[in-house]
Amino acid sequence: MKITKFYLNKASYIAVDENGGQIHVEIDYWDGKFRLSRENRRLEKFASRLLKKKHRVNFVHKMRVPVKKLVK
Repeated sequence: MKITKFYLNKASYIAVDENGGQIHVEIDYWDGKFRLSRENRRLEKFASRLLKKKHRVNFVHKMRVPVKKLVK
């Protein structure tokens, strides 16, 4: 997956790939780290539990929400 752009959305970023899929990312400027949004973290933990149970999972989560224009 190739990220084509980033934009600010209420103190988080939304990564947009070349297919228009969106992934919400939270940035912590104090410690220089980034992490997935809370919803994506829940899905990541769920997938991790499935993998621990030896299930075979092809796990990709993309937020498919329309991009809202910022009001100036």
